[in-house]
Amino acid sequence: MRGLLNRLSSIDSSAERGLQVIEFFDQLLSHRADAEAVARATAVLSETTAGVIFDEVGEVHVVDSAGRTLDTSGPGPNVLISDVIVDNDPVGRVWLERRDEADGHEWDELITARFALTMAALYSRSYGDDTQAGLTNPELLHTLLSDHAGEAETARAARLLGFRMGQPVRVLAVHAEARVERILPAFRAAVAGATTGRTVAAPMTNDLAVLIAAGTVPRTPMPQGIAVCVGPEVAIEQCGRSWSQARRGIRFAALGADPSDWILAEDLGCVIALADLDPQAIMSLPDVRAVGELAESRSGSTDLKILDQLGRQGSLREVAAVLHMHHSSVAYRVDRISDLLGFDVRSSDGRYRGRTALLLWHLHAAPRTAEPGNRL
Repeated sequence: MRGLLNRLSSIDSSAERGLQVIEFFDQLLSHRADAEAVARATAVLSETTAGVIFDEVGEVHVVDSAGRTLDTSGPGPNVLISDVIVDNDPVGRVWLERRDEADGHEWDELITARFALTMAALYSRSYGDDTQAGLTNPELLHTLLSDHAGEAETARAARLLGFRMGQPVRVLAVHAEARVERILPAFRAAVAGATTGRTVAAPMTNDLAVLIAAGTVPRTPMPQGIAVCVGPEVAIEQCGRSWSQARRGIRFAALGADPSDWILAEDLGCVIALADLDPQAIMSLPDVRAVGELAESRSGSTDLKILDQLGRQGSLREVAAVLHMHHSSVAYRVDRISDLLGFDVRSSDGRYRGRTALLLWHLHAAPRTAEPGNRL
């Protein structure tokens, strides 16, 4: 880059200088410079602040004329701005920022245009067909959420994702019955449309994804077959703590009256600690083993729903109404459930004991194809 800048400064001809500006950006592409390097080179070339933002994937770079990275999430005043277009769709913006319009250079428009074209090429190369619309680079989120990342790494990941240090965010764990990347772009778009804050998301495993949203996260309609747990609000550099709570809380999703539901980690209170118990110790409990045997019976699915509703409703008639069953059928099933578990689930103590056993079985012993919330 230094050699190209020296060559540009020695050229007098206007036409030749324009060609050299074009060659400057072509050389950056041919040497496979990344977006941050191109933004820095542009800032030094234009002798002013240069920036780029890729809206959907959440990557932001702003660099001043001395090549220093600035902690800002978008263009300021007095900017010459150009869209980054990929396949006829805008995916972001680039800009040159000058304190005074009178300080502008005759090459600003050409530099901005080539800056945008270069970023479009980089976007296609970096994301292209393998990145689904609306999803960001999982590696950046892994860095931001990791307990092992240093302060500088965390700050850089936050900046690249478009967040400023200290900005309050909430982290959502999203669990899907099918492959999560199929529903995640639409869900991220729904959350982003319902809040004024920045929202980024990425899949973590086949059935688990993370979404980070600035500010209040409103409940939005969800695709069928997914559940969400919202972690507590934290500063962006501490979002690993919010992710930990959300990841633990999502394991309670299967216990909801509606599996496609929102869970707030703080609403679980002390119950969330049950997710941290030793699975081997839990699976050895007679009540939990009995629930497992109940689940494996021919009517196990119905019996588990009845046992769940017994802990939620005040009477068998209310259980029957919720499950759209006849009262006598529920009464018959409750008698059988009591026989299998070895205690009367009609009593207040029996309901509490049965629901606790069901909760522990779901968290630690229920067969599943994936373990939502157990990874990262």
